Amino acid sequence: MSRLNSYFYDIESLTNAFTLSCYRPDDQRVDIYYLVDDPALNDKDSLDFKKAAARRIREKNQNFKGEIYYYNLCSSAASARLAQTFGVSDAQYVNDPQAPSSFPGQFRPVCDTDAGYQEEEAPYLMGYNSSNYDLTMLAYYFTRAWQPGESGKRDRFSAVTAREMRDFNDELFSRYMGNMRLRLWQDKTMGLVAKNFQMSGRHIDVAQLNERQRRVGLKRLLGMLGWQILESDKLKPGQDYLTSPEELADLIAYNVSDVVNLKELFCHPYYQGQFILKKGLLGQYPDLIYQEDGDSYQAKIGPAFVRKDRLTIDSSSANFARRTICPYGRLKDDRAVSFLYPAASVAEKTGEKQRDILEESRDFFYKLFEDKNLRKKFDRVYDYYKQFAGKNFNPSKEYREDYGDQALPVSDLSDVENEDTNLFYYQKDGQPSTCYITFSVGGLHGSEYNRDLYLKDHALWEKKQADLAYVQKLYPDPLDLRKAREVTLPDGRVEKYQTFLTAKATIKLMEKTDPADRGQFWRDFSQDEPTVFKKQGSRVRLDDRYAFTSSDLTNHEDFTSYYPNMLRRLNAFYNDRLGEDRYTAIFERKQELDKKRTDPQYSDEERRMFNIEREGTKLILNSATGAADPREGQVPSSIRMNNRIRSMRIIGQLFTYMIGQAQTYAGARIVSTNTDGLYSVLDADLNRKILAKEAAEIGVEIVPEELYLVSKDSNNRLEASPDLTKILSASGSLACRKDTSPTKSLAHPAIIDWALSRYLLEKRTDLAAPFDRDLGRQILAEAEEAFPDPAHRLRMFQNVLSANHSKERANCIFGRGDAGQLLILQRYNRVFIYQDGLPKTVHLYSAAAKKLTPAMLNKRKKSGEAVIQHDQEALSVLKANGLGNLAKGREATVQKIPNLSPDWFMHVENRAVNLLQAEEQEAILHSLDYDKYLDLVASAYEKNWRNLTKSGPVL
Repeated sequence: MSRLNSYFYDIESLTNAFTLSCYRPDDQRVDIYYLVDDPALNDKDSLDFKKAAARRIREKNQNFKGEIYYYNLCSSAASARLAQTFGVSDAQYVNDPQAPSSFPGQFRPVCDTDAGYQEEEAPYLMGYNSSNYDLTMLAYYFTRAWQPGESGKRDRFSAVTAREMRDFNDELFSRYMGNMRLRLWQDKTMGLVAKNFQMSGRHIDVAQLNERQRRVGLKRLLGMLGWQILESDKLKPGQDYLTSPEELADLIAYNVSDVVNLKELFCHPYYQGQFILKKGLLGQYPDLIYQEDGDSYQAKIGPAFVRKDRLTIDSSSANFARRTICPYGRLKDDRAVSFLYPAASVAEKTGEKQRDILEESRDFFYKLFEDKNLRKKFDRVYDYYKQFAGKNFNPSKEYREDYGDQALPVSDLSDVENEDTNLFYYQKDGQPSTCYITFSVGGLHGSEYNRDLYLKDHALWEKKQADLAYVQKLYPDPLDLRKAREVTLPDGRVEKYQTFLTAKATIKLMEKTDPADRGQFWRDFSQDEPTVFKKQGSRVRLDDRYAFTSSDLTNHEDFTSYYPNMLRRLNAFYNDRLGEDRYTAIFERKQELDKKRTDPQYSDEERRMFNIEREGTKLILNSATGAADPREGQVPSSIRMNNRIRSMRIIGQLFTYMIGQAQTYAGARIVSTNTDGLYSVLDADLNRKILAKEAAEIGVEIVPEELYLVSKDSNNRLEASPDLTKILSASGSLACRKDTSPTKSLAHPAIIDWALSRYLLEKRTDLAAPFDRDLGRQILAEAEEAFPDPAHRLRMFQNVLSANHSKERANCIFGRGDAGQLLILQRYNRVFIYQDGLPKTVHLYSAAAKKLTPAMLNKRKKSGEAVIQHDQEALSVLKANGLGNLAKGREATVQKIPNLSPDWFMHVENRAVNLLQAEEQEAILHSLDYDKYLDLVASAYEKNWRNLTKSGPVL
C-alpha cells in the first residue's frame, strides 16, 4: 500500500493507568505512552514487562507486524516527545509562526498553512471521536504537565498521575458528554491548546468522515467490516483498576488494537473518498481557510491570515457547502415564503412570466377534474401549503437585521395545521388509481397501496354493518338478543350475541336500563370502517396493513439535478458581493466533469481525478439545501435562507406531482414517487411525450430510463435491468446485498439482503405467495459461488450484535453454554448461526432493563406484590457490565434477541474474520446452518415484502 502519511492514536484512562497508543503504519511501529501510579504494574519499566507486553500486543493483533516502543510519561523527555508529535501551543493565532506561546517553541505544531509546508514531513494525526474526547484529554494533560518556569515559559515539567487523568475523564463523562471541550475553557490555556490542535489542519477525527454514522462505536464498525472486536474488561463502569502487569499488558494490547484497526477503517474506500474529496476542496477554495483580502472578496493567503473559523478535512459537508457558496459575509433570505417561479431576475433575463406554482397546480387539477368532491380532496393540499405563503420561517437575528421593522414575525412548523396531505393520483374517469402521494414540508413520497386487500376489508365491514342492521330489525330490544344468546343470519350463519353487543351488555344491567336507552348496548361498527390512510401520532399516514410491494417494468424519470436546477432558476444562492452564483458555477463544473470523467482522450489518472472533483461538486450541491434551511434558531449559517428553501421545496413537490398526475391521466401507474423522480408504468413513447411537455414547463431536464422496479416504499426498493439479468441498485433493507458497509446500520446478516434481492426478482410476478423455501434454499446454496472469497462470505453471514450500556436503556448480551453455565459477553460481538449440537457454540439472550408501565406497577401494589421483581440472572449480567443501578421504574429481565432464537447454536467469533487462517475460515463456513439463515430470509420477506391477500375480521 502507498504511504498513508498518518499517525493513528487512542487514549485509555483508568484509575491507576493512563495509556496512549500511536500507530505509525508508514514506519511500521507503534509508540506506547503511559502513566502508571503503581510501579509494580509495569515491573518498574523492566525489559521483561516490555517483552511480555509486546508478545501480548502481537498475539492480540494479527495485522500488526511492526516494532513497539515504550515511553513513560513520568519523564520529561517522553512528555516532550509526545508534545512535539501532537503540537502544543496556546498562541492566540497559532498559524502565524511569530505568534507568542507560553509553551516551548519546539512544541509548536506544524500547520498546513506554514510557508514551505511539506505534507509528507508532517503526518496527519487521526483519532476516533477524538475532537470531543482525546484532544480534550490531551489539552488537559499538556497544560498540567508543563508549568511556567522561572523564564515564564511553560518549560518546567510536572509529572501528572493516572488518577488525576481519570478524575478529569470522569468529570467529562458525567457533566460534559455532548461537548467535552467546553470544560477546557475554565482555563484559557487549555482551551487554546485544544483550539490550536484543530487550527493546525492536521488533526482529523475519522468518525466525522462518515457523518451519518459518526456516533456509531468504532468497534461496531470494525466488526461490520470483518476486523477484530477486542474489548477490555477494565473499561466498564466500576471496573477501572488494574491489579497486575498482565492486566496492564492486556490494556495496552487492547489500546493498540483500536489504533491498528482504526487504520483499517480509514483505508476503507468510503473514508478514503471523503478524505481525498474534502482535502481537494480545501485546496481548490482557499477562502475556506483564509480571511478576505480587504473588501475584494478574494482570499488573502498567508500564515498570518488564517480564519478563526477555518475548515479542516473533517469539517461537516454542511459547513463545506456554506463556506464554498458564501465564503465571506452572508446571503439574504426572502422576506417570506413565496410560490412565484422563476425568480424575478431570472424571468427578466429569459423573458418568462413569473407564475404562482401553488395556484397553477390548482388550476391544473381543476382543468382535469370538474367533480367537486375530487376538487375538495386536492384543496386539502392547497390549503395546507397556502398556510406557508407570505409567512416567515427564518428565526435568525440576521433576518431581523436585514429587514428591520419590515421583518415578519417568526412562524413555526408547529403553527401550521397538520392536515391530511395524502392524495391519490386520479385516472381520467376520476377514479383513484392504486398509487398515492404524500406532501410534506421536507420531501415528497409516494407509492402503491394494496387496493385489493382494502376492498376485501371494506366489503367485510359492509357485510358486518348489514348483519347488524338485520339483527337490530329482528331484535329491536337488544335485551331480547342477549337472552336469546345467539342469532341465525339470513345466509345460515349462527353468531353469538357478543358479535353485536358490547362487553357491558349483561342481562342484569340491561334490565335496569330504560328500554329507550338500551341502544347504547349495540356495538358501533362505524368506527371500524377500513381506511387507506389513518391517523398515526400527529400525521395521517398509509395504514401499514395496506402497504404494497409493486413489481413492474417502469420508466424511471430521474429529474437530472432537480434541486440544483430549481435553485438556479430561483436565484437562491446569488452572491451580490461575489457578483455571481457560485452554486451555479459549481453545478456547471459538475456537468463538465460528468463528460470528462468518461472521455477516453484523458488518461486513467486524469479521469480518476475528474471523478474525485465531481464528487466534491456533488457534495456541495447536495448539502446546500440542508445547510441553508436549519430548523434551530441558533444554528449559524452564512447561507441561511429558510424561506427561500421552503419555497423551493414546496414548488418542487408541486411540479413532481403535476408530472405524475398528467401521466396517470394518460393511463400510467406511478408506483413510486420521490422529490426528484418518478417511476411510471406507461407506454414508453407516450411517457416521453408527456415528459417533454412538462419538463419544458419546469425548466428541468428529465431523462426517462427503462428499468424493472420492485418497490415497497420510497426507501426500500430494487432496480434491475429491463431484461432482468442484472440488479442495478438496491436500497433500504436490501442495501448491503453486495457487502457490509460502514455507511449502513445493519441489524441482521448481510446475506439476507443478497438472498432477498435475488428472491424478489425471481418471484417478481407472485409477491402475494407464501415464501418458497425451495427457491430460497437454492439461492443460499449459490452463496459460495457469489462470494468466492471466504473472508467476504464470512462478512455476509456474520451478525454483529450491539448492547446498549446506557443506564436508561440498559441491554446486555449474555450466553449459556451446553452445560447451562452463564457466559458474560462483551458489548459488541460477531456471531454466526451454527448447526445444532456443534461445539464452540452458545445460546444467546439479552439482559434488559424493562420499563414497567404505570398499570403494571399499580396492579402489583394492589395485589401486595413487590413493585420491582428483578430476574436475578439478568441482574447479575447487568451488574457484570457495570449497570447494576437501574433507572427508576426499570426491572431486570431476560429477553430474546430480535431475530435470533435462544434455541439456536451460536458461535461467537470476535477475531478478524478477514485475517483468519484459511482452514479456520472454512471451518466456520462449513458449520453454518443454512436452514436457519433461510428462516431469516423467509421472515424478512413475510414481514416486509409479501403482499397480504387475506381480509381480516372487523372487531
